[in-house]
Amino acid sequence: MKRLLLVNPWIYDFKAFDFWMKPMGLLYVASMLRNSGYEVLLIDCLDRYHPLLLKEVSNLPKVDKYGRGKFYAEEIEKPEIFKNVKRIYKRYGMPKAVLHEILEDIEPPDVILVTSMMTYWYLGVKDTIKTIKEHFPETPVILGGIYATLCPDHAKEYSGADIVMPGFAEKNLFSFFPKFKPMEFEDLPFPAFDLYAKLDYACVLTARGCPFKCSYCAVPKLCNGFVYRNPDSVLDEIEYYKSLGVSHIAFYDDALLANPNFPSILDGIIQRGLKLSYHTPNGLHPRFIDQEMAYKLFEAGYKTLYLSLETVDPKVQKATGAKVTNNEFVRAVEFLKSAGFQNEQIHTYLLIGTPYDSYESIRSSIDFVHSLGSYAHLAEYSPIPGTLDYAKIGFSLDTDPLLHNNTIFPAINAKKRKEMERIKIYLSRLRNDAIK
Repeated sequence: MKRLLLVNPWIYDFKAFDFWMKPMGLLYVASMLRNSGYEVLLIDCLDRYHPLLLKEVSNLPKVDKYGRGKFYAEEIEKPEIFKNVKRIYKRYGMPKAVLHEILEDIEPPDVILVTSMMTYWYLGVKDTIKTIKEHFPETPVILGGIYATLCPDHAKEYSGADIVMPGFAEKNLFSFFPKFKPMEFEDLPFPAFDLYAKLDYACVLTARGCPFKCSYCAVPKLCNGFVYRNPDSVLDEIEYYKSLGVSHIAFYDDALLANPNFPSILDGIIQRGLKLSYHTPNGLHPRFIDQEMAYKLFEAGYKTLYLSLETVDPKVQKATGAKVTNNEFVRAVEFLKSAGFQNEQIHTYLLIGTPYDSYESIRSSIDFVHSLGSYAHLAEYSPIPGTLDYAKIGFSLDTDPLLHNNTIFPAINAKKRKEMERIKIYLSRLRNDAIK
């Protein structure tokens, strides 16, 4: 039996928050390989409850009532490309000393698999791999995940991994692990959340992919098509997490309401009495929210709903994908309120810093959302390799992924950066006035 070490790396960035953030792909890999007869060990550098982290650090950030919270973080030196950015650059996750202690205490693995998320977090990936190799220099390291898929050539040159594996693991793992058989998404085992010592929440995928083709989104590049799971399988998974003591479930779908099986999943949650707190961090398409859907969401126990609007400017809506109109958004909010949701439960994502927007258009969007009683959240835009916008902006595939960072990208345009700062101040004042 081969011993495998799976690692979720540090985040290196100006900001990061545990917004129900778990390495779903890596946890799926853990389950698949474990079911194939391999011994699996997980190190999640972002695990806020790792026993050694709790032992070594006394003043850890607090958790909110829904299981979200700040990561432990330490200031680190900024890369040269960020020298003029007047913000503190940090390593998010367990201290290096804790990772060293964990690695010193385990038997040498036969293979190490490291995942990756945002392309501009690659320095965290690189340093994690470097740290691992200090302990296991002879063990091959395989890198997968989003960065490895969107920037495979960059990852091969800069990550320090021995092998870069783009794409979905259920299709590619057989190349490295002979006992593993390729699988379809619908047949995957539940992600291995049991590998964590303590959990506030777990995450669920009811489908993979998205039927929309938004100009700024990489999902069509990452996922070929739109496939969804059997409702009973999803419900069984939620029951399993409940047995682990989980209180909150975050649905990770990119197009949750577009899944034709989702109404049946809601019915099942209600019928089975799965009384947990449910959340939708990735944004819901308002177009799919009618009165029946709103009532089902409320009865099933959804506590926070995040709606995707992006902008109220019809021209920008059309340019970026035309997935929602203002009238559809108004109707959705009205349905949700009539079903019983309070203003503080209904959140709305607005995209800021795009090549299409202006100070006036974003302020109009904020005012529109605010007038309906929803909470506006600014989602800062950044160009992603493989998207239509990436090509329009003129970035090449050789562009340093650090420039994909939504903190640095608008700084390329000084006027746009000033507009964004003004917008943030305006939104902050609106929120403060609402509290008074």
